[in-house]
Amino acid sequence: MTEKGIQEQLTELLSPEITLMGFELIELDFSRGLLRLTIDKPDGVSMDDCVSVNRRASLLLDAQDPIEGSYRLEVSSPGLNRRLKTLKDFEHFSGRKAKIVTKEGTYRGTIKGLAGDTVLLEAEGSELSLHVTDIVKANLDFDF
Repeated sequence: MTEKGIQEQLTELLSPEITLMGFELIELDFSRGLLRLTIDKPDGVSMDDCVSVNRRASLLLDAQDPIEGSYRLEVSSPGLNRRLKTLKDFEHFSGRKAKIVTKEGTYRGTIKGLAGDTVLLEAEGSELSLHVTDIVKANLDFDF
């Protein structure tokens, strides 16, 4: 089975359990023997949360045994500069600062919401409309 096929199988297996625990599975990546789960919840993720999800996921993976051979399991939060991938992410973080890389350039500003499949971003005093298919990468942005 391909890595992508394994990732889909693992997502189907783990996502419902992680949701039952009160978390959202933001990202699942499996490559070179490392299974990395990124989780989130509205009030943020603590180290204890990561440990709890790691234990529960380990038990489920041991019982189902979907991965051949040995692997390492890592559970983490998305961090302060969390990646924005879906329209739901842009909608959820409306009002927050973001760095958005498109095919035409890089923009920093405040997410103002959505208009269909377009992300509205206020940058340098003007409102930009960035179609989701033109976005190459987007992250929350913080001024430190």
